[in-house]
Amino acid sequence: MNKMVIVFKQYKSQLLWIYLFMILTELTILATPFLLGKSIDGLINGSWFWLVLLSCSYVISNFFNYKRMVYDTKVYTKIYNNIALKFLKKNDVDVSTKIARTDMAHEIVHVLEGYVHYYIATIVTIIGSLIFIFSKNWQVGVLISFAIVFITSAVFILYKKIKQGINISNNHYEKKAKSIEGGYASSESFFSRRRKIEIYQSTIQGKNWFLVNSIKYVFLILSIILLITTTKDITIGSVITVYSYVNNFLIALLSAPVAIEMVLRISDVLKRLK
Repeated sequence: MNKMVIVFKQYKSQLLWIYLFMILTELTILATPFLLGKSIDGLINGSWFWLVLLSCSYVISNFFNYKRMVYDTKVYTKIYNNIALKFLKKNDVDVSTKIARTDMAHEIVHVLEGYVHYYIATIVTIIGSLIFIFSKNWQVGVLISFAIVFITSAVFILYKKIKQGINISNNHYEKKAKSIEGGYASSESFFSRRRKIEIYQSTIQGKNWFLVNSIKYVFLILSIILLITTTKDITIGSVITVYSYVNNFLIALLSAPVAIEMVLRISDVLKRLK
């Protein structure tokens, strides 16, 4: 992963600005369930104060997200072009491999653009949701904390198969240009094999998501039961707030399969771009 660190250092100031806007956006989004619950209870009692704050949070969130989107494409396209052109200067690989690997260079940019954004949102959601949940009902907080162990364990059950599938897929993809140059029969064989590889990868991903989603729904239902049975004088707004934070927390935990796949995928690509 040293190459990722080098890329980040080269564009540190630009990337930090992007991630700052992302964090500010996620913090305003994090406050939404709390403000929504307060707005509902407030409207029931004839107060519009919290609804006004909720509306302001939407405006602020959209503003920060807009600023990020305007700026980040300029940075990410520049990073990709520099990585691809630097690799093309090398003469130790054939044209087919060069084409495939410059395409794979998109994975590096995709990590910086997509995955880092995704995990900023995930970290803010996990930590922030837990704080809100414990402040409302510590017993529910303790319960859903155990979900971390179960979901992480479920992901590692299929870890080796995910890694194997990524390696096979990238090895096969590097042969694309050669197969097309070899004529129709060679191309047909390539795409037939490609289809089988993608089906295999999709099946593994499907099993992974089925397992972690099943765990998520079990904890979500148990949290609702525990909240209702252990909280006195609970309001409609409080129920909605806690349910939203529990749901957001569990959804954020489902990033574990994506995290594992991202690390394996980018590690394999970086080895090929040395």
